[in-house]
Amino acid sequence: MKLLLQTALFFSCWATFVSAQEPLFIVRDRVGTIKEGSIQRMPATNSLEMQSAEGKSFTLANPVYIARKNSVIPKVPLARTLWLLNDDCIKFENLLMKDDSFEVESLDFVSGSKTLVPLLDTKMIWLKNPLGILDPVSYRNKILGEIRAKDFVVLNNAERVEGVLESFGAKTVVLDTGTSKPEYKTDSISLVGLSSDDNSKKEQTIEVVSLVLDSGARITLAEFNLSMGILEGKTMQGVKVRIPLSKIQHAVILGKSVVRIQELKNIKLRQVPFFETPMEAKAVKATKNSDFLISGSSYTNGFSTMGSTSITFPLDGKYQKLCGFFGFDDMEGRQGRADIKILADGKVIASWVGRTWKDGLGSLNLPLAGTKELSLVVEASLGSKINWCECLFFLAD
Repeated sequence: MKLLLQTALFFSCWATFVSAQEPLFIVRDRVGTIKEGSIQRMPATNSLEMQSAEGKSFTLANPVYIARKNSVIPKVPLARTLWLLNDDCIKFENLLMKDDSFEVESLDFVSGSKTLVPLLDTKMIWLKNPLGILDPVSYRNKILGEIRAKDFVVLNNAERVEGVLESFGAKTVVLDTGTSKPEYKTDSISLVGLSSDDNSKKEQTIEVVSLVLDSGARITLAEFNLSMGILEGKTMQGVKVRIPLSKIQHAVILGKSVVRIQELKNIKLRQVPFFETPMEAKAVKATKNSDFLISGSSYTNGFSTMGSTSITFPLDGKYQKLCGFFGFDDMEGRQGRADIKILADGKVIASWVGRTWKDGLGSLNLPLAGTKELSLVVEASLGSKINWCECLFFLAD
């Protein structure tokens, strides 16, 4: 009897210990409900099985945002990063070119696993910042946006040499320039760009989940299964990955019914920077590979408003909900102050008065059923750079 009691006590303590080791997440669903606990399983994108800190199991329907508790979203890594066609990036420890693929070893993936990424699905290998480049993020984004016929290497001194990449190894890189095949030491190279074409007309795979990992890597999956602490899935290019749940810092659940704000057409923008005349534009400049900093976290899907701004989004009654985050930029928004209004067909549905950087991260969870036109109106002072991140429109049923 005593032995049975001791055994039961041991397993009870062990279960408590295991539960304590599981990462805790804060999850927000489509209607704005927020739940906290460990993630047990995700059998479908519209259902998440969780366990509370007290050990109680529950299911959350239609999860949208998943964030690790007591942590901030890390910035995009600026070293040893493989950039994919859709501007996702993988932080690697080792990378070798094997035939028509790169063999990648990453601490973000299941230990001991090697992932093969086809060269055709790769835009760039970023090893480190070239000397003399004062704004590496802008430089990186410029290269990611290029359409080019040839591969190239950028040496540490920022010299660019074009050709065809023949090999990429741990110690050397070979580039066929057409007249010669120079061999470079890998540590003498800052980055390698791969030839690319215009992919805008190609059939697009539906994004299902967008992930931010411990290293700051960004990976979007077209399909996945989460069970037993491991997320298995395929990237937008069909590359198979296995990621421990403990490596995930942030996730956004997408799917067929979700439209990112930057995907809308015919957006009208009117912006009044300080001491300048109003500017008219046809679209919001939304990006996917920049750091939008709010309260210490780095978001990469979004856009920014500077000064007083008015933006009109034509919805034509297609959407039932808008979710997202906003806040003053950690670098360029600390001194600003703004009054913000969101209007649906001219009627105010949300407003914030005298908002500043100290207010931190704000959330959007707005019903839009039947709305034909949505307007964002910002009346702001100098230093009012506001970031609008992971803003999602949900299609009406």
